[in-house]
Amino acid sequence: MIDITTLSELTIDGKLSLGPGASSKDLFDFYGDELRSWFHEQRALHSAIMVGAGTVRSDDPELTVRYFEGPNPLRVVPTSMGDIPLDSKLLNDGGATLVAVSHRAPAEVVAALAAKPNVEVVRCGASRVDLAELMDVLYALGIRSMIAEGGSRLLHSLFEADMVSRIIIKHIPVISGALGAPTYLRPVSGRSRLSLSRWRLADMFVKSGVGVSIYTPFAAAA
Repeated sequence: MIDITTLSELTIDGKLSLGPGASSKDLFDFYGDELRSWFHEQRALHSAIMVGAGTVRSDDPELTVRYFEGPNPLRVVPTSMGDIPLDSKLLNDGGATLVAVSHRAPAEVVAALAAKPNVEVVRCGASRVDLAELMDVLYALGIRSMIAEGGSRLLHSLFEADMVSRIIIKHIPVISGALGAPTYLRPVSGRSRLSLSRWRLADMFVKSGVGVSIYTPFAAAA
């Protein structure tokens, strides 16, 4: 079983960005070097890092360790139809990247992704990426811990599948005010709401003027 930690930035009004289609990177401007170094240390502590296709399209992230001395995790992107830009940084910088697509993804799209340097493409699931099947693939590759940085649909899917073992939230001290900005969790269209789950506050601290809270699953007393 892979230990999965979700790590997200949230504004005071519960948004993942400052507006619809805006990059979550804009929130990085509201904190300093101390938190940035700690954030990248969390990446270095995990053997893989995952984001959804929407995050790749809106943020064009590198998903590397840059503000802390440590190894880069394997980058994992589930995208059912393989629809991420071929000029994305994580497809072209030569770093290890795994793209998971469904069996509906067109062969030519898969071939174009697989032609990128150090990019592996796997098919998991019939019409959309099957996360359980993907975790089996990652486990076979030696992955034992992974950090998931969003977006909201990927996070919702991980919680829906009961795969999350730790939650980290950076509480950015701003109010987005944008009604259409993405919230923490958002289901894929047509999916049911999440079942109630209870979490325990394991730690809370402040770095660079930003509160950080860490949650683990609540285990009721026997």
